Parts: sequence; C-alpha cells; structure tokens
Amino acid sequence: MATENSYKDINNHAEDTILWQQVKNGNKAGIEGLYVKYSQHLFRLGMSIKNDRSFIKDCIHDVFVNIWGYRNSLKNTDNVKLFLFKCLSNKIHKEIGKDKRRYSQESFDDYEASSVMQISVADSYPHHIDEKKRMALMAALENLSARQKEVIQLLFFENQSYEEVSKIMDINVQSVYIFAWKAISNLRKGLTFLTLAMVLSA
Repeated sequence: MATENSYKDINNHAEDTILWQQVKNGNKAGIEGLYVKYSQHLFRLGMSIKNDRSFIKDCIHDVFVNIWGYRNSLKNTDNVKLFLFKCLSNKIHKEIGKDKRRYSQESFDDYEASSVMQISVADSYPHHIDEKKRMALMAALENLSARQKEVIQLLFFENQSYEEVSKIMDINVQSVYIFAWKAISNLRKGLTFLTLAMVLSA
C-alpha cells in the first residue's frame, strides 16, 4: 500500500521532470521554478561545506547560470535534486581548489556567523532539550572537517541515501560510510567533552 510520503515523492518527481523539460525547451519558468524550489536546500548544503554566505550564494548563482547556459545540451535526469547537489558540490570544491589558502585560513569570525547548518540542527533538535546542550551540538559540528559536514548535511538533513551522497560527492559508497562514521564518532567525543565541561562549570 502506498504511503503518503511515496505519493509526495511521485508528485515531486513529476514536478521536477516538468521544470527540467521547461529548462531544456528554453522556458525561463523552468529554471526559475527550480531555483525557488531548491535554492534553500542548496544553500544549506553549501554552508555545511564552507561557512561563507557570499561565496555559497555566488556558487549557487553560477550553478543555475551554467545550467541555463547549457540548456540545449542538457540530458534527462531522473533525480533533479541530486543533479543540483552534485553540481553545487563540484562547483564549491573546484573554487576552493583554486584558492586553497582562502580555504585553509578560515578565521574565527566564520564561527561567529550564523551557519545554516547550525540553524538546521537547532530546528531539528527537540525544543525541550537544554539550550546549552543544543549549543554544544552546534559547536561539535563546527569541529568536523568540510567533507564530514557535507556527508552529515546530505544524509541527515537532506535525506539523501548513501548511494546518492556518493554520486553527489564523486566518491565511492564505502568512503561515504567512512566519512559518516568518523563524523558521528567525532560528534560523540565532542559532545561528551562539552557536556562534561558544562556540568563541571555549572
């Protein structure tokens, strides 16, 4: 028996197919529709990789400009969201590769910025949980590597499968499992330490 979620998935896929075909046909309504539908998802993913709002917005803008620019040669896709995630991930890592110095010298000011990934965690975390523990979770997330944060964002906040994440990040499924395991292990260690520190200082 089909569930409510399965019906939503079918309708979502049908809508994406229509929008994608509009793009291929040169109808701007298609690219505008995809931007409205997925720009926030892309922004959350981007911020989980690199906590630089202007940089991520520029990358998202470039992704949609490139898709529109190459609309005549676009192929059909059975997962538009995955395609967009993959394009953005590739774009971000390509730009970071061009400027490794900028990527490696993340300032402490970045931590003070309101990361969308942190907002996602705060919104998803039960509201009855103590605020200090919620802040500890967000701080622990900041200590993950860029790849680990990207995996966590895709798996747990964008509900992508391990196979889909491997396609988005251009790595094999085993590597996705390894990144996820290391990220969760680091989160547990970080949360244990931070929670203990807060208890001792209370």
